[in-house]
Amino acid sequence: MQIKIMSEKPSYQELEQRVQELEKAESALKQVEEALRESEEKHRTALEASPDPIVIYNMEGKTVYINPAFTRLFGWTLKELQGEKINYVPKENWPETCKMLDRLNRGESFHGFETRRYNKKGEMLDIRMSFDVWRNKEGNPVGSVVILHDFSEHKKLESQLRNALKMESLGTLAGGIAHDFNNLLMGIQGRSSLMSLDLDPSHPHLEHLNAINEYIQSATDLTNQLLGFARGGKYEVKRININELVLNCATMFGRTRKEINVHTKIEQLPLVIEADRSQIEQVLLNMFVNAWQAMPGGGELYLETKAVFLDDEYCKPYEVKAGKYAKVSVTDTGTGMNEATRRQVFDPFFTTKDKSRGAGLGLASAYGIIKNHGGIITVYSESGHGTTFNIYLQTSDKKAQQEMMTDIEMIKGSETILLVDDEDIIIDVGQAMLKKLGYRVIVSTSGLEAIENITSSGNKIDLVILDLIMPGMNGGKTFDRIREIQPEMPVILSSGYSISGQAKEIMRRGCNAFIQKPFNISELSQKVRNVLFAAMGSSQQ
Repeated sequence: MQIKIMSEKPSYQELEQRVQELEKAESALKQVEEALRESEEKHRTALEASPDPIVIYNMEGKTVYINPAFTRLFGWTLKELQGEKINYVPKENWPETCKMLDRLNRGESFHGFETRRYNKKGEMLDIRMSFDVWRNKEGNPVGSVVILHDFSEHKKLESQLRNALKMESLGTLAGGIAHDFNNLLMGIQGRSSLMSLDLDPSHPHLEHLNAINEYIQSATDLTNQLLGFARGGKYEVKRININELVLNCATMFGRTRKEINVHTKIEQLPLVIEADRSQIEQVLLNMFVNAWQAMPGGGELYLETKAVFLDDEYCKPYEVKAGKYAKVSVTDTGTGMNEATRRQVFDPFFTTKDKSRGAGLGLASAYGIIKNHGGIITVYSESGHGTTFNIYLQTSDKKAQQEMMTDIEMIKGSETILLVDDEDIIIDVGQAMLKKLGYRVIVSTSGLEAIENITSSGNKIDLVILDLIMPGMNGGKTFDRIREIQPEMPVILSSGYSISGQAKEIMRRGCNAFIQKPFNISELSQKVRNVLFAAMGSSQQ
């Protein structure tokens, strides 16, 4: 090494100038260091303030840094993971993850990669990931930066919306099928009840007619399930104590399934809900039967009711109001369900049952009924660990209504009745039943024809039985025109649909009564007489 020897000592001025230059260099260095510290602090603040988890890996895929958001979402701390690989990739997501890493190693960056990851508790999360190459100051890759966004809740809401739209479409279809089917049952039941009237109690054919009526009732129960699944398929809403209903259904079910041990834990205070008793009863029985089928060798069935309060956060995904609810839990010790089955359990086109054991409509019907009552139904299950269904229905501060049991008797009359329906089956059997009861019958096959008959007949018509669903002028429009022409004319609304939606609106506008198809001659006779008696009473006041 060569040493340059100065020929002479520097002057004082030269030394002073050198010192000043060194001081400037030191000041500039401090400024650079300060700028670097500020830049590092800004980047660190940005990383730590990010609401989304961020991970920095080295070239070996080991963790260099994780931000607090990562710890909040996944549970691991930087101390646990620094210098380690994160073992949170599900087995089924490894192939796509390897392809992504290959692209990253080639220097590519990409955004919005959707995948799934485990958290520290072993829970599966839906994740949207963005990757970029981490480079040094020379531009060489030294690792990668990954930003993760948890969209599990968004995906859940999206799935619920898709299911809601699907259920709404299927509900419309189910309602239409049930309506047409009820019209057919109306014809069968009406003819059967007419035949029964002409036979002596000892006639051998009466046994067969009674069996036919039982089959009709079973078919009617099926259409009730379809209408329950259909949107707005509530029938007759009353205030009922859900505690009593659960106990009654449990007792009835326990008598028929001796291999199942039923345990009940019932809220001490009454839990009053406003609902259709028969439909909620159907939901409970569907739950019980589902539990029984999951326990072919017998088992335990636990039923519990309790008062709960659901807040806005819990209710929002289900599109129901926050407030006081009655919670009914049905838990079995059966085979349970895997995640794929659990996600589809309320789908009417999905079933795990053998064809000989039904089509699996029960749970889809239960979902529709609870949804139509403004409630929530959820399911929790694991393979080999049983299943729990939770039903939530809003409670009422009013007292429950007492059920009144009355015997239906056939009551005859002689008034003139206008029967309005666009279905030939209903016109034929309805006319036959009314004539058998002694009434004079005028028929109309459309709303327009009904208005013409009322206009031409004046006060000769004593009552109108009006179908709800008709082409052209439907039941609602026909009812409004009847009220304009004859404000006091008694009208009974009839439909294969339930008393909800359109029918409820017409009832609010002053329609006198509603009768659900299919109905027999005894039900028809009592409904007609009740309306006519009420009309006579009001006219005499």
